Amino acid sequence: MEKQKILIADDSEMNRALLAEILKEQYDVAEAENGAEAISLLSKQRADFSLLLLDIVMPEMDGLEVLACINKYHWNDTLAVIMISADDSPANIKRAYDLGAFDYISRPFDLTIVQRRISNTMFLYARQQRLEKIIAEQLQEQKKIMS
Repeated sequence: MEKQKILIADDSEMNRALLAEILKEQYDVAEAENGAEAISLLSKQRADFSLLLLDIVMPEMDGLEVLACINKYHWNDTLAVIMISADDSPANIKRAYDLGAFDYISRPFDLTIVQRRISNTMFLYARQQRLEKIIAEQLQEQKKIMS
């Protein structure tokens, strides 16, 4: 079975490397150095990604701007976003959720918690995709029967 693909968008090379290291066995991992690069990758390959791990504080385009863009284009209909940031102010957490973040993990993080939250998110994402496919197939069957 093909591995689900995760995009890590963080301006810290060390953070990206740490996350990639803990995820690479189970997932196909891609990286973006900032929000603008993340949006560029998603605009070209959005269907390839199941999850975006997104830092808030980044140059060029911060994580909240990325979330606003994802929300604007309804990319979060098929892409789960987990914020991973050292900025855990209640205002930023609330704004991230309001903009469509699926979860928020504060840094420094516990690797076990990060792995579990990501695996739970990916499980729910895969289940949602399966259910949507079943519904689409049933609608097609209904259309055939009615015509």
